[in-house]
Amino acid sequence: MGVDPQKLFIGLMELFTILLPGALLTMLLMDEVGPTVLGDRYGTLTGPAGGAAFLLAAYLVGHLVFLLSAWLDELWDWARRHTLDAQVVELARRSRLLPWPARALVWLAFKREDGAALAQTIRLMEHALDPLQARGAVNAFQWSKALLRLESPSSLAVVERFEADSKFFRSLTVVLLLLVVTWSLHDLWPPVGVPVALALVVLALWRYGEQRLKSINQAYWSVITLAGKSGQRLEPPPAARHGLTHAGGVVFREHRGIDEYLLVEATDDPSERVLPKGKIEGAELPLEAAVREVHEETGVWAKRRSDLGDVSYEVRDDTVVVRFYRMEAVAQGRAAERNRRHVWLASDAVVNEATHELAKDLLRRAIEDRAADPT
Repeated sequence: MGVDPQKLFIGLMELFTILLPGALLTMLLMDEVGPTVLGDRYGTLTGPAGGAAFLLAAYLVGHLVFLLSAWLDELWDWARRHTLDAQVVELARRSRLLPWPARALVWLAFKREDGAALAQTIRLMEHALDPLQARGAVNAFQWSKALLRLESPSSLAVVERFEADSKFFRSLTVVLLLLVVTWSLHDLWPPVGVPVALALVVLALWRYGEQRLKSINQAYWSVITLAGKSGQRLEPPPAARHGLTHAGGVVFREHRGIDEYLLVEATDDPSERVLPKGKIEGAELPLEAAVREVHEETGVWAKRRSDLGDVSYEVRDDTVVVRFYRMEAVAQGRAAERNRRHVWLASDAVVNEATHELAKDLLRRAIEDRAADPT
């Protein structure tokens, strides 16, 4: 019976996830902790007996580190619940945005992750489990792994390889943190020891998050691919947009006591200055689409102040119906469409700078609303 190289690799990674961090922590701390735990017997542990004691200690310490490191999954899951798509929904529905340090950390970990693969996997899972009334019995990642174990073991092996790698760096992060704390308390660090260790903590934590994201996304991508290959079909998600096709915003900010309004270059013609807007996707609400499009095109996070109504026009024999909102800028982020420049203009100049009459009319209305409701 042959040995599956993938399973062998995963098994070794799982062993090393326990043994190597435990061995590293045991080796670095044994002279400080060993005499306290073993007393005079510590000095007699040499040769084979010492080696056996070291391996046993490393294995036990490794398991304790592994248990402690599992708490990092909670931190990762919190960040995963605040990716860009979740921030868009939160700002649209509750006018709340994460503080910029938290947004920066989420961006470093997930970049422009939008949760589309997770949403589609959940729909597939619900389609499969609803007849059993078992929707809440398993989460999307667990269900994906179980399905891949039955349908595509080779795909599951890839997922488990990323997962094992992430667990190793998760444990290594905890080991490094424990060393920083323990050696700092006992003043055992060389002059540059703490900065180097903290840098290693950041790198290990970064690698852990990256590999964990790869393992989860790989599971979702594999399940979606299998569903597509099998010809499985799902009903389109319900759309509650009442005939709307697009959404956008007339965004203002108060800068040095002056109201300024936001214009962006048109996609097809950089010489034109237009209001940020875009298509409503799937079951997205119009306001969510407006918040997302403003951020994607300009990097600006903006919340609704009032509705400006709907406008419609024809584009190549298609009717475009856009709902616009008067929106206030609350933060500046990183635009997805970085090739499109945007500009802030004072209210007495912005109307003339807008290219199209529809945009000019919307800007006039927004300026009037702002004058009537300056809060």
